[in-house]
Amino acid sequence: MRKKFWFLIVIVLLIIIGGFFYFWIPNHQSNSSPNPPTLFGKDDYKVEERDDGKYIVVDKVGLTAKVPDNWDIKFEGNDYPEPEYSIDLYSIDVATTTNYILTDGCIISIMVINTEKEYEETKRNIEILEKNPEKKNEILYNDYILFTDIDTIKINRYSGIKLIFTDSPTMGGGNSIRIPIKNKNLLSSSISFSLDYKNKCSLVWEEFIKNLKIK
Repeated sequence: MRKKFWFLIVIVLLIIIGGFFYFWIPNHQSNSSPNPPTLFGKDDYKVEERDDGKYIVVDKVGLTAKVPDNWDIKFEGNDYPEPEYSIDLYSIDVATTTNYILTDGCIISIMVINTEKEYEETKRNIEILEKNPEKKNEILYNDYILFTDIDTIKINRYSGIKLIFTDSPTMGGGNSIRIPIKNKNLLSSSISFSLDYKNKCSLVWEEFIKNLKIK
């Protein structure tokens, strides 16, 4: 079946660690769009030091994400042809091989995207999952073929979807969330890990999601 998504966004952190996990699947029906997706600019993300640790704050969409203790923060992106950035959070024990494959630890990626098409399609998939959960395999097959499971998630008053990546002995595994938020924006966040760190990283991911706030 043809894929619903026309574009391919490779998660920036996974360009660095292997280019394995993809946030969207190409749509072979169209190579252009009058409203292409746009990542938020570097200045839209703020790092705040608070009494209980560091936070990533995106005021434009009311997002606050707590950085796991002692993790490194890196801005990923560039200013050409326009400023488009995401943030990657690196665990202190992360390491890579010469082939850019994640071998230890975990990485969390945070990106906010203005994208009407994917905003509407994610909302539609949430509605399907809530009303007809038996159709989740159909959604996976059509839109998220690199994932093994999909479900709904609620963060504050916002509904979203959560996904589990297909585990790979060489590339590792991971989890992802997609949350449609105001003004046709979409929050995409994921964690990737080597399989030896799966249990440890999964606990970090659960805590990260629990501390997410969207006003």
